[in-house]
Amino acid sequence: MKKSLRFFLPLLLALFFLAPTKAWADTANFSIKKVDTPEQTKEADFYDILAKPNQNTHLIANITNASDQQSTYTVTLRNSVTNNSGQIAYVPNTKNTSGQTLNQLSPTAVKVTVPANSKKDVTIPIKMPATAYSGIILGAIHVEKETAQQKQTTKKTQIINHYGIEIPVVVRTTPSSTPDTKLQLKKVTAGLDTNKHSAVLATLYNESNWVLTPLKVDAKVYRKSNHKLLYSSHKKGLEMAPNSSFNYAIEPGDEPLKAGTYTLDMTAKSDKKTWHFSSEFTIKRATLKENAKNELKSPEKKKSINIIWLIVGFSILLLILIILYLLYKLRQKTKEQ
Repeated sequence: MKKSLRFFLPLLLALFFLAPTKAWADTANFSIKKVDTPEQTKEADFYDILAKPNQNTHLIANITNASDQQSTYTVTLRNSVTNNSGQIAYVPNTKNTSGQTLNQLSPTAVKVTVPANSKKDVTIPIKMPATAYSGIILGAIHVEKETAQQKQTTKKTQIINHYGIEIPVVVRTTPSSTPDTKLQLKKVTAGLDTNKHSAVLATLYNESNWVLTPLKVDAKVYRKSNHKLLYSSHKKGLEMAPNSSFNYAIEPGDEPLKAGTYTLDMTAKSDKKTWHFSSEFTIKRATLKENAKNELKSPEKKKSINIIWLIVGFSILLLILIILYLLYKLRQKTKEQ
């Protein structure tokens, strides 16, 4: 047991970058704090629950309302995903996942009202999976405060602002063990990165019930016809939630994407595991044309485009002046005759 914990504890510590404080606060005058239950396996700022299959258990969060008014809070469980920046995030629902998700254990939201300048515990019931689950179920407890409704007189509708705080949650049905991580390269295509710039997108999928962290990826894109290296990318400090995927972006830099057939060579490393992928892919002109409609040009590109148009405009103007001058000279010559 002690040996297995040595593998798992650093994994979680690296995932959450835990701070010394045990209270999770927000700017909306409220904070939440984890309350330990008998199923909590270790002292930590996040929930780490170990319970038997089919067991009915619960999470407890303490909500502090620091405002001078009574407030209502909605408490839900959110699922872990990997965003396209290669970081773990939490969302209300996860689609197309092959693993168990946290909100499946408790899909119903819990509402609680806390008086002004007071604290109150809220309990979230959890029904553990029916069978033993190898690995972890990762998510977060999400507490959302509903602010005072602001009436909009013109349309007679209401605008409601929401403020939320999250605490990560790890649920297990079996004790800690050495993570059995698995990574796949699902597809490679041309698309837009998180900044809406053109890029080669390699979809990576963590098909295991474990967190991949820290994850390092080295990728190179070659032209198939002559094996010329065109683009490369080296990123570290990435992380992936269990049973999740994200688009790893390989930015073209000064060499724009062009239609053609290419080869991606990628190496990914996490802990002591290494994965190597090689994939041939084709970029079509229609795809580039469609991406260009939604692409956000960088200031450098905009500047270069403006300079090009300035040169083109000046050249056209110069050509017009030359033509006018030649016509003038031709008219003068005709008059002399």
